[in-house]
Formats: sequence, structure tokens, C-alpha cells
Amino acid sequence: MEDAWRRLGARRWRELAERERREFQQQPALKYSFRFSQRKLSSEDEAILEQLSAQCSTQKDPKTELDFKQQGNARFRVKDYVQAVALYSKGLRHSCAASPQAALLYANRSAALYHLQRYQECLEDIRRAREHGYPQQLEHKILARHTSCLHHLRIPDTASGPQSGEDLSDGGGQSTRAAALPSVGAQSQSQNCPCARNASATILYEVSPALTLHSDTLRGRHLIATEELRPGETLLQEEAFAAVLIPGGRGKELPGNEDLYCHHCFGQTDLPLPCTTCSFSSYCSELCRQSAWRQYHWLECCLGGLLLALGTFAHLALRTVLAAGMQEVAKVQNEGDQYPGEQQSKREDPNHRTGQMGCSGAGGFSGKADWMSKDGPSRYKMIHSLLTHTEQQTPKHRFLWAFTAAAVCRAIRQKGLEPQLLSGELELESAQGQRLSTLGVALLQHMLQLQCNAQAITALRDTGVGNSHVAEVEEIRIATAFYSGMSLLNHSCDPNTSITFRNTTIIVRASRPIPAGQEVLHCYGPHWSRMAAKERQRALCLQYFFQCWCTACVSEEKEAARRESLLTQYLCSHCGFTLQDTEEADCRCSNSSCGHLVSKLSLTQQVQQIISKMDIARGLSAENPDAAFQILSECQQTAQNLLSSQHPVQGEIEDCLAQLYASQADWSAAAGHLRRSCELVGAQFGDRSVELAKQLFKLAQTLFNGQVVDEALGVIEQAECLFSLHCGSDNQMLIELKEMKSCLQPLASIFPVTAQHSLHHTH
Repeated sequence: MEDAWRRLGARRWRELAERERREFQQQPALKYSFRFSQRKLSSEDEAILEQLSAQCSTQKDPKTELDFKQQGNARFRVKDYVQAVALYSKGLRHSCAASPQAALLYANRSAALYHLQRYQECLEDIRRAREHGYPQQLEHKILARHTSCLHHLRIPDTASGPQSGEDLSDGGGQSTRAAALPSVGAQSQSQNCPCARNASATILYEVSPALTLHSDTLRGRHLIATEELRPGETLLQEEAFAAVLIPGGRGKELPGNEDLYCHHCFGQTDLPLPCTTCSFSSYCSELCRQSAWRQYHWLECCLGGLLLALGTFAHLALRTVLAAGMQEVAKVQNEGDQYPGEQQSKREDPNHRTGQMGCSGAGGFSGKADWMSKDGPSRYKMIHSLLTHTEQQTPKHRFLWAFTAAAVCRAIRQKGLEPQLLSGELELESAQGQRLSTLGVALLQHMLQLQCNAQAITALRDTGVGNSHVAEVEEIRIATAFYSGMSLLNHSCDPNTSITFRNTTIIVRASRPIPAGQEVLHCYGPHWSRMAAKERQRALCLQYFFQCWCTACVSEEKEAARRESLLTQYLCSHCGFTLQDTEEADCRCSNSSCGHLVSKLSLTQQVQQIISKMDIARGLSAENPDAAFQILSECQQTAQNLLSSQHPVQGEIEDCLAQLYASQADWSAAAGHLRRSCELVGAQFGDRSVELAKQLFKLAQTLFNGQVVDEALGVIEQAECLFSLHCGSDNQMLIELKEMKSCLQPLASIFPVTAQHSLHHTH
């Protein structure tokens, strides 16, 4: 839907008269841009947006509610309790407060949870079923389940639980007891809530005292180490100023982010509590649901599917304004009018995306200044000061975002939400027709800022591929956020920090020693280990409007060139020598006696075919492993003839083969392929990278399952060091590694060291 709206905006731009486009280009001020687009937003555009919003409808639907309930019951009957829980949860999204189905859905979900032995959560759903008016004539069913849960949890209860053979689903089992359920207390309600568990650990804004803020014309605002920082040392912890969950993310057949994460704290939950008014937002607990409503959802909920149709940036811009409050937004805007920030913040050589020159000029900030303040207004001022790059972005791009801001403001006005949103002082502007101008300008500013300053919140998620006992996880983007402190870190393609997330809290750690006086740097995405220098420079210029001069980009060392060549190195199909890149559309064989030319497009297509075949093999690994082995063998043969021995795709093939052997419990073969995969990952990303840590984790699991005790302990120790360096002590993989180590240590030297397997093990 977002694409459809942007196409409409692009069409409106093309329909402008040449004079209007020229005038818009010559007037980069945000206030002018918003008002211009506001005038161009027609009733026809509003009608089209209404249609797009309807396609993203967030209204409750009783028919959909009932359909999911019936689907859940069908899965329950065949004892697929995990899927039954997911379907009941989907049904609850469409349950309104007065729906008679809500109580039944909670009760049915509690039955599935009981069979999954999730007794505490089962009790919670029983409580919710009763709160939603569970029929009194059926109460004996949930009473029996409640008593049995208490028994399993060793919580005293005067009544005995149900017989072991009793059917606890809502379709069976009779009980003679019909008394009121005893209370399990408020404590149980909070213990299973991700946000409640992390509440004590939530950090609003905390910076290492060994960092200080500097500013100059070359780098803008940036952080400098005042003393030597050790690898793994925490430099910054910060709660997002505002963040929005990204819908979708796993394809049509798998649950999207909106089904797996709390829409407020972003903690993972498979038992969401739905918003009582819309069918989209859901939460991990009553606490998160209440907090979201109070802070922003009271407005977003009324806008229905409009924000989904307009896209994540528009949604996040609005949530940023709501997080700051219109009073603060108006105040900061007025201060900006007195001191035009965009002009002051222009740098002579804009090598970095963030920063704004202070009134005192270069070096005018100190580490103890107000940039460390934890209060909301100070943090919003830092967000407000981020560059919009209006002069680097095209007039068309600015018009599209201004057009979007105008649409949001028009919808708020039409739904009568202005009195709740705008303060009394802002209401005085209505006489001059400027009632929503403050909001519109703020929305436009934040949407422009997000192109260069949005921070992706990521999470590790099991891919669910195959039938292996070895973890197969991927890092996925689940949300987009504004961070005020994080925005101070400039870019490097070879950064000296690594980041992790605890729900919406970002944690920045030193990834290597940082001497006093050195700048603290973060990678914006184009990393030296993933992209060649030309690709990185192109990506940075397109999105961030600067050319990078970091060490990785200017280094003339042979090692840097060698690493970069691994990403693009191909072999000549005639003689096996490496192909050399040229300025033309072809690559030439480095063997002067051969000189064979190969189309770059052809090479890219062949690599894509290998990757596509690997995806097919992953899908077949559980049901037809022989076919998967055949496909991967073909991939391996093609790769050996096409790619250098250290090309990253070679490592992906080794990893796929390892997963396939592990699914067949052939731990020896799986370990052989993982050893080779670890070598290739280390060559690509470095021997101190988090990518290598994840691959070593898989090898540790394989060796653990194969009882190769001494080698497993060595791999575990190596992986522990890397995870501690990049992710901290609460990382789930690190915790699992420690558990494996505690199991293996008593067995060390009892089992003989298994001989090393060959790195290439074919089926």
C-alpha cells in the first residue's frame, strides 16, 4: 500500500506546472513545502487514500474472529497445540470488548497451553476468559483446568485436580465442581510479561563517562574516547525515543513481526493481548497495552489503516511527535525559527550523516553537557537537530513526504482529533488557518531525517527450516526507531563498535581496543566484509549523501584488497584462472594466454541460481533429504567451477550441507562442513566477528550432539569470548553455550578426542 501512495504522490508531482516545480525547488524551507503540498492535496487524493486504508483495514471482524476460532479448534483436535495457540491469538485480534467469542477464545487457548505444559500462562488465559464473561454453565471446564495447573505449579488448592485422562478442551470433560476460581494473585500477571521482566533493566539513556562530545566542521557532532576503552566495554545504552514495528517480514506462509512481537516494548510473545478497539495492534501484557494507549495509540488507533498505507516512516514521524508532545514540538520549532538549524548545521565536507554545529562552533560541547540529559525534552531537541539534507534530496522526494504529512494532518482534522492533540496555545493559531501547521512541519522534518537517521532494531529468529538439532537463525529487522544518543556516532565501514538490542534498548559496545583520543564509530550498513568499496561508496552517497574516508576505504594495504576481492572473485570456465574486473560489461581471464571474456550479468545470474537452488534444498531437507543432497551437490560442483575457494557462497553451501547432515543425526559429517564454513566466515568477516561467533555456536552444538567433548569445549570457549565481546552476558546463545559447557566439563578426557574430519564431506 505504501508503494501505491508514493506512486500517487509521484503522479501529482508530474502534474504540477513547470513554474510550480521550479518555485518548489527554490523554496527548501519545510514550512513552505508543507503548505504547498497541503494545497495540492485534493478530495480525489483523500478518496484514493481512503481506499488504500480500507485495504489495510484494522477494524474488528466477527466473521474473521469466528473463522480463526474454528481453525484453532481443528488444530486442537489433531493435537497441533502450537498452531492452535497461534490461531486462537489471531481470532482474539478481532474480538471486541462485547464479543461473546472472546471468552471462548481465551478459554480454548488456555486448553492448548495446558497441553503444552505452560501452566502459568494457562492460568492467565483462564483469568482473562472469566473477565470477558465466560459462560457460567461451562465454568466447570476451566475450573478443572485451573485446579490442575495449580497442582503442577505446586500451588496449594483445596480441590483435587482432574483425572489424568480427562479431556481439558472446551469440547469435553465434565466436572461436578462449579465454585468460583481461587485467585492466583497479581504477581503471576507480571512474571510472564517481557516488559515487566526487563523493567528494572530498562535504561533510558546512559553513556560511558569515558566518552566526550565534540563538534567540528568536518565531522559534525561526534563522540571521542577520553581514555582507553576495552573490547566488550559498554559505551552507550539507550531506550528508543520512538519506534514502530515493521509489519510482515517473513513471507506469506509464516507469521509476520506484528504476530510475534509486542507493539509497545517489542518483546517477543506468542500470547498477544489485542487492542480492544483495532485488530492490528497487540501487546505482551496489560501494562504494555495501557502504556501504548496513553502515549500514542489513542490517536493511531483512530486513524485505522491509514498509517499502514502510508508506511513506516510516516508512522514513526507521528509517533515521534506524540512522544515529545505538541507543546515541546512547538517550542523547539519556534527556537529553530530564531536560529535556522539547517543552515548552521551545513558542513564544508559532509562526511557524516548526523550532527549539528553548536552555537559555540567546533569543539564547543563537553562530555558533561546537556547532551547526556535523560529528560524527554532534551532528547527531543537532539532528534530535532538531526540533518534533513533537504538540499541534497530531490525536490520530488521532499514533495512526496510533504504530501504524506499533509494527508496525515487532513485525516486528523476530519476525524475530529485536533482538540485532543493540540494544546490551548496552539488552538489560537486557528484564526489564521495555521491550526495543524506545527504538526505538519514536524512530520515532514522527521520523515526527511529518517532516511539518514533511522535505526533498524533487529532480532535473531529461528528460520524454522529443516529438522535439525543445530540452530538455524537469521537476523531480521523488526522495527525502525529514532535514537538521540546513537545518532551521534559517525560511520565507518570498519567500525570499532558493535550493537545489540534488548527489546527497544540499543546497547553499543567496543568491538576492539579504542585508545584515548580516537573517535567512536558505527557502521550504517555498508560494511567492508559485505560490500566492495565501490558498492559501499555508491550506497552511502545515495542514502547518506557523503563519501566515506574511513580506514577500510582509503587503505592501500594488500590484506584489505585481498579481503575485498573475496566478495567478487570468479573463475574462468576455460582455464580455471581468476577473472579480472574491467570498466566494461565483461570480466577478463587473468591468464594472458586465455583472455576469455565473461559477461558480468551472466556471472551474477549464475550465483543467483546457486542461491535459489540452496533455498529449494532447505525446503526439501525435512521431507526429502535425498533430493536436497542431490541439489546441494550440484550447487557445490557449480560453485567450485565458478567461484574462488573463499567466496562467501562456498561457505553458505557448506552451512546448508551441515544442516542437512545434522537433520539426519550424522554429526561427524555435519561437523566437517561446519569447520570449513567457520574458516570461510572468519576469512570474510574477521576472526573477532559476531558472524563467526554464530557459526561457532552451530559447530559447538554439532560437536556436543556428537559427544566430541574436548573439541566441543574448545569451540565453546572461543564462541563465548566472541559473544561476550559483541552481545553481553544476557545473550541467549551465550547462555546456551554455558549450559553445554557445564554438561561437558565432567566428561572431559573421559571420551577420547575424535580425529579431525576432512573439511569437505560429500554425500
